[in-house]
Amino acid sequence: MSTLTEARAPTVRSQLRDAKRFSWTGFAVTVAASLLGTLVPAAIGAGPNATLVSTLAVTVLAAGGFTVKDGSARGIKAIAIVLLATGALVLTVTGVTVLDLVRGRPATFPVVPETAVPRVLVPESVTCPATPVRTTTTCTVAVRSVGASALRVSGIELDGPDFAVDASACVGHDVEPGRRCTLVVSFTPASTGERAVDLTVHHNVPGPAAFVELTGRGG
Repeated sequence: MSTLTEARAPTVRSQLRDAKRFSWTGFAVTVAASLLGTLVPAAIGAGPNATLVSTLAVTVLAAGGFTVKDGSARGIKAIAIVLLATGALVLTVTGVTVLDLVRGRPATFPVVPETAVPRVLVPESVTCPATPVRTTTTCTVAVRSVGASALRVSGIELDGPDFAVDASACVGHDVEPGRRCTLVVSFTPASTGERAVDLTVHHNVPGPAAFVELTGRGG
């Protein structure tokens, strides 16, 4: 007498393993979309909240679009979308936030309060107006204090000629969190053409010195 064995229903894990679109390729595509949804709004100055919303929306849409033609059951597709989107979001938000902290930039996402991390913020570059040779124009560099304690600029350095900096409003003064001081840059080109130097701002905040590229055109 033979005994019939009832077939077991496939587990969620096995169905996910068999889903063709639930793979490392799908995860890579979702991460790429997540980064795109972060970088574009951040580049146009959309703000932390809008950037986070954009990242969430693009990530979920990418995960859903990639798995829509998988052929799996709807429930398995939904689980795959959630897992792909969650993994991509965790990786994107964590990576971008760590990069912001290391580079001393404002938070891309509203996940780290600015007041919690002492930082000094300066622009990446400042361009002085085009100036006739051996005449002088001025431009400014704003140095912003962000954090729980006051910023103190201890000194500045320039690695080339044509530019000079009046740092009297910053060096030796305490700049309270949320406030800024101004470096006044004098540009006196010795010859025609593009000129550029690196300005180094030394400070008391933990981490490396801040750098600003100064550029101008002599004409």
